[in-house]
Amino acid sequence: MHELPRRTDVVVVGTGAAGLTAALTAAAAGRQVTILEKAPVIGGTTVVSGGSIWAPANRWLAEAGVPDSRDDALTYLRRLALDRVPDQVIEAFVDQVNPMLDLVVARTGLRFTPNREHPDYQPDLPGAHPGGRTLQSDLFDATVLGELRGKLRPTHSTVPVTKLELDQWGVDTLDRWDWALIAERTAKGVVGMGAALVGELLYGCLQLGATVHTDTRAVRLRRTGGRVDGITVATGDGEVEIVAQRGVVLASGGFEWDPAMVGQFLGVPMDAPASPPANAGDGLRMVMEVGAALGNMNEAWWGPMVYAVGDTYDGAPLFRPTSGLRALPGGIIVNRHGRRFSNEAMNYNDLGKAMATFDPIRYEYANLPCWLVFDDRFRSSYSVATATPDAPTPGWMATAPTLAELAGAVGIDPDGLAEQVAEFNRHAAQGRDPQFGRGTTVYDRYRGDPTVTPHRNLRPLGDGPYYAVRLHLGCLGTKGGPLCDEHGQVRDVDGGLIGGLYACGNVAASPFGPGYPGAGATLAAGMTYGYLSGRSLAAG
Repeated sequence: MHELPRRTDVVVVGTGAAGLTAALTAAAAGRQVTILEKAPVIGGTTVVSGGSIWAPANRWLAEAGVPDSRDDALTYLRRLALDRVPDQVIEAFVDQVNPMLDLVVARTGLRFTPNREHPDYQPDLPGAHPGGRTLQSDLFDATVLGELRGKLRPTHSTVPVTKLELDQWGVDTLDRWDWALIAERTAKGVVGMGAALVGELLYGCLQLGATVHTDTRAVRLRRTGGRVDGITVATGDGEVEIVAQRGVVLASGGFEWDPAMVGQFLGVPMDAPASPPANAGDGLRMVMEVGAALGNMNEAWWGPMVYAVGDTYDGAPLFRPTSGLRALPGGIIVNRHGRRFSNEAMNYNDLGKAMATFDPIRYEYANLPCWLVFDDRFRSSYSVATATPDAPTPGWMATAPTLAELAGAVGIDPDGLAEQVAEFNRHAAQGRDPQFGRGTTVYDRYRGDPTVTPHRNLRPLGDGPYYAVRLHLGCLGTKGGPLCDEHGQVRDVDGGLIGGLYACGNVAASPFGPGYPGAGATLAAGMTYGYLSGRSLAAG
C-alpha cells in the first residue's frame, strides 16, 4: 500500500467498476490518479454482481453476424427513460459504451463474450434486442494482485464461474453444477463474474501507476469559486486534505443503506438492499454540500428479495435476488388477499415497481407484504436462497399440508388464495397465463426451466405440502444523485456546471432514468460515464 498523497491530478472515490474505469481512463492518459475506498476491501457493489455489461451494437455481436444499431438502441432507451433524461445524456451512453469497452480491453486482460440467449428486460418494446447486448467477462487469476489480493472484496455467495456457465448449469439447480471444477479454481485463487471484472480493472489501474487507498473515507469536497479542487478524507490518523489539481470523480455508490435517505427520497418502503452495507449516501451528502443539482432521487434498481433469517454479509442482513426463482414453474406470487398482481417471471426492476403499488382506497401498499407460494415438486427441484432441495426446510420458509393452513400461517386470505390457485392452475395446465402473460416473452422463457413441459415457466401447483417465503421490496442500489452532463460533469443548482467535479455509477442520476434496459446496464452506465469523466479530467 502507498502513502496517501497530499496532491494528485485526479481523485476517484470508490472502487467499483465505475470508479476503476474512471481511474483507468485518466491513468492511461498519463495522469496521476489516487483512488479512495472507505471500506477495508476493494470492489464495492460490482463484486457481488454478475459482472455483465449491457452494450448495444457491440463489436462482438457484429463479429457473430448479428445485426444491431445505434438507432434501435436510442429508440429503446428513450422509451424506457419516459422523457426524464436529456437526449444528449442518452446519446452519449450509446455512442461511448463501445469506445469504453475498447479502452478496457486494450488496458486490461478483460475479454468479452456476447450472451446470445439473454434478452433485453423489456423485449417487446421498440428497439429491444432478443439477445447479445449483454456481455459476459471471463475468469480472473487474483494471485496477480499480490498483496492486494487479500483486499479484493469477498463475494457473499458467488463462486468462480462465468455467467455463461451459470446459465448453462442453472442458478437455482445447484445439483447440476460442476463442483469439482469450482473447487479446483478456488484453490488456484481464481474468481469470476463481478469479482473478475473488478480484479481486471484494478490490475490495469495498478499497472498504469494509479494508487489505491482502503479504509479512507471521503467526507468533504473543497469548492473554490465554481470549481472543486480538493477533497478531505478521514483516516485512522485523522482528517487529511488532498489537492486534486484536475478534479474529483465520485463513484461511491448509492444511499440504499441509509434509512433516513431512503425514507426521504425513495418514497416507498424499500427494506431489502442487496448491496454491501457501505453504500450509505456519502457521495450524495458531499455533492449536496457544494450545491449540486439532483435528479432521479425516487428511483432504484428495484427487485424482489428473499431473506434467509441469519444470512449476513458485512455484519448486515443479506437479501438475495430472486431473478430466476420467480420464473420457475410450480409457484406464484400473491399479496395478502391471495391474489397475483403481476407476471412473476418479468424483470426484477419492473416487478419491484408493481410491488410498490399504492392503493388509495384502502390507503396501503396493495402488494406489500407478498409471498412466493409453491408446491412440493418446486421445493424438491429448486434451491430457494440458502435452502437446497435436499436440506431440511428452514424456519424462515413457511410450510403446511394444505393451502388453507399455509395461508393462515403467514397471513394470506385463505379463500382468496384458494380461488387464485384454482384459476391459475386451470390455465397453467395448458401452458397459458391470460391474466398477466407469464411465459409469453423471450425474457420470461430465458429464465424458465427447459426440462418442464409443456411450458418452462408454467405448471399448475400440485400436491402439498405447500410452502411460502416472504418477498421484500429491495434494490441492487439506488440510482439518483447529482445531475451530470454528457461528459459526466456535475451540474449545480443554478443550471451551470461545477468545475472539476464528476460523478458516475449509482451515486449519480442514472442516464436511463426510471428504466433498466437489460442485464449489465447498471455496470455499463457506470463504466461509460466513468470513462467519460476520466477522459474529460485527463484532457482538462
